[in-house]
Amino acid sequence: MGAVLYIAAAGVLCIAASAADTPPRPSDPLSRAADEFKAVTGQWGVRPESPPAAQKKTGPKLLWHGRVYENFRNDMLDAVPHEVTQNGGDKSLLRRNQFGFNVAGPLLLPHLIHDSNNTFVMVSYEGVRERISRASLHTIPTALERTGDFSRTVDQAGISLPVYDPATTARSPGYDASQPVSLTNLQYVRTPFPGNRIPASQLAAPIQQAIEFYPLPNTDIGPFFQNNYFVNAPQTDTADGFIFKLDHPFRERHRITSTSTLSNGFLGSARYFPNLASPTTPDQSFTTRRSELDYVFTASAKTVYSASLIAHSTTTNAGDTSQPAFPHYELGNYLAMGTTRICQTDERNHQNLLPGLIGRLRIP
Repeated sequence: MGAVLYIAAAGVLCIAASAADTPPRPSDPLSRAADEFKAVTGQWGVRPESPPAAQKKTGPKLLWHGRVYENFRNDMLDAVPHEVTQNGGDKSLLRRNQFGFNVAGPLLLPHLIHDSNNTFVMVSYEGVRERISRASLHTIPTALERTGDFSRTVDQAGISLPVYDPATTARSPGYDASQPVSLTNLQYVRTPFPGNRIPASQLAAPIQQAIEFYPLPNTDIGPFFQNNYFVNAPQTDTADGFIFKLDHPFRERHRITSTSTLSNGFLGSARYFPNLASPTTPDQSFTTRRSELDYVFTASAKTVYSASLIAHSTTTNAGDTSQPAFPHYELGNYLAMGTTRICQTDERNHQNLLPGLIGRLRIP
């Protein structure tokens, strides 16, 4: 019997039994409630340490189990910020649904597989549907600039930007060939257009046709005529994925596992323009296929042999070949037109065989 010594307040030496012999009863209410919960659930047979007689009363055990879920976000649940309301705006689009299910259990086949602890199957699916606004601010040509009138075009400091006539290019009479070219030593000079207005006869026809695809400015944030086009366009994201797994042990030391995955996705970029001239990246679609077959042989408690056969395929498509391609234009500080990424398809296939050995090395 264990014992401990302690001195009381009056100085008397006392002997008390050890805590190992008589466990104290919990004094706080939470600990007492936890002990009571363990005792009651043990009597009901829902705890691992429940007696067998109690476990039989719980009914038959479910062989298959799984779940179904849905997570969503929606702008209908969001409040509009005060500063947005003051400017007469509204909340941006947000629609997101992420959903799926998974189920797993033993595979039973009449006259073939009748042991519920032998072959197991798992099937899982997840999908995503999302539309979300992408806001951006850009600078595009004004209505006057599209007709060749740059009389109101200024730089960031508000200083007028002269537009020179390329047809008047001439060698500068004051050019000094012995000195480097600079603002004070120009090799060539040109004459500005009168009033910074380009005559209609000198406007390039292909550029004029392309400019028609520009939308008109819809804001005047500035400074001056800059940042005059605001976009709040939706981006689309769609995805579906499946997983199928089969696990089968046989002859005690052998196990075969098969896993197959399939996924498809679509990414629709937010459009700056409602036509082919939008400089955004093309829509993209993705497809992935993967299958894996694993074999494991347990030779002993110290040695395990394994082999895996993997086949993998990925396909990516960008752009829409049914739509005509729009040329790419870079127009100075203005928002570009068209995209540099053309329609393309990328397909990759892989097959791998991976043998393996897991063992313990003894060093004498």
